[in-house]
Amino acid sequence: MRSHSILGLLLMASTASLASPWIGTNDESLHQDLRTLVEFQVIDAVAISYPVPWRGIDSQLSALDVHNLPAPAKRAANRLLHYLKNRQTDVLRQMTSIHLASEPQRFDSVHATYGQEEKLTHQAEITSGRWSAKLSANMIDDGEMNLDNSYLAMHVAGWVLKAGATDQFWGPANDSSLILSANARPVPTVGLFRGSAVESESPWLNWLGPWYASAEIGQFRDSREIDGARLWRARFTAKPFKGLTVGMSWAAMWGGAGQPDSLGDLLDVLTFQTQCIDELVSCDDELNTTTGNHIAGFDLAYSFLLFERPVTVYAQRIGEDAKDYKVTDNANLIGVSTYIGPFKLYVENSDTNIACNGNDNTATNCYYEHSIYTSGYRHYTRAVGSTYDSDAKQTTLGLQWRGAYGRSAMLKLSEVELNPDGLKPSPVLTDSLSEEVKVVSGYYQQPLGNFLVKLGAEYQDRELGTENESEVAVYLTLRYAWL
Repeated sequence: MRSHSILGLLLMASTASLASPWIGTNDESLHQDLRTLVEFQVIDAVAISYPVPWRGIDSQLSALDVHNLPAPAKRAANRLLHYLKNRQTDVLRQMTSIHLASEPQRFDSVHATYGQEEKLTHQAEITSGRWSAKLSANMIDDGEMNLDNSYLAMHVAGWVLKAGATDQFWGPANDSSLILSANARPVPTVGLFRGSAVESESPWLNWLGPWYASAEIGQFRDSREIDGARLWRARFTAKPFKGLTVGMSWAAMWGGAGQPDSLGDLLDVLTFQTQCIDELVSCDDELNTTTGNHIAGFDLAYSFLLFERPVTVYAQRIGEDAKDYKVTDNANLIGVSTYIGPFKLYVENSDTNIACNGNDNTATNCYYEHSIYTSGYRHYTRAVGSTYDSDAKQTTLGLQWRGAYGRSAMLKLSEVELNPDGLKPSPVLTDSLSEEVKVVSGYYQQPLGNFLVKLGAEYQDRELGTENESEVAVYLTLRYAWL
């Protein structure tokens, strides 16, 4: 039955499809190309939210003098221009891919493997006038089927109304995000998105510089302590000064089985109304808590040229829970990146092992957690935010290479401390209540005709209390473009 169903979904795919109206929804490495051009200051756009609309960026790309760009920017521009050319022609464009892994990839918040060992996908996209649609039919581990990364969108007056479940990444980091990454399967939402990420033509808004905004309402689809919990999320990014990009993010869980979920209840969430912790009708102010499970914060990235090479310093601060209108549980991420020859090098650190309810409290085990929504800020047991989940400290050194003809590679070294107090372990743990792990991971990717071949591996050296273990996982991803 599952085989026949997936075949039916594949046959439903259009035979006359165009490329996505967003950069990188079929190949996340295109988003890295855009960030390269922004960091080299040859494209003026906000690119620390993913995906990014083509509108406005396409005209800037077409106006570039590519031959005079530095080598990394030249390769990035050529790839984006090649993809843009294909996007603007009426050609058959469907993709079939298969992902096979010896073990689930444990730490990945960018490439959207979701910790799956097997995945078969067929995708087809259509853009016609103001309408865009994508069907992504997926068969994953144990023959389960889903439509992750499918959507239907309508473009109206510079904005996009979109319904679907698509991967997003919020923040300037290269390795992870504290509030929204591709670590977990996407949550289905309906939302409104700005149709471009460049400067507005309106004299009332062009002082913002390039900017982007979005707001969505969705529902978790996994089996949870409170099934059907709702999700609100919104983001705004702007580049008011040369080199400086600032972002603000907000997510809130509300509603679901046994919980108030009317429109009025949503308004209570959006206006930060309070309720009693013990769900009584009234209580002392000290026992009040904000309605819903809120997670919010800001991030920034500043890029400048040093010896004609970009240096980007970035940070993200995301908190949850508040006392006297002050956010108490703040997690932080910081990083710096630059280009050395054909390589992009970055160092990144994040810490979600934070004290609950303020600095005077030594207890942890609260980040991504909630007293009512006890399944936490997770989807199918994986954190919607950081790939390292709660109570984790990590430092990563990463190296990215983007060669000619679509070739690319990545190598990163990570040192991670997971749940040091051994209490209430997060789902990212496997065989122990706490763990210190060193990770070496990487991949090489190259087109071969209509195929895109990606071969990767991950090595873990794990310290589990008094024992040490090592583990190796390898994976292969093959993608075929139907032309």
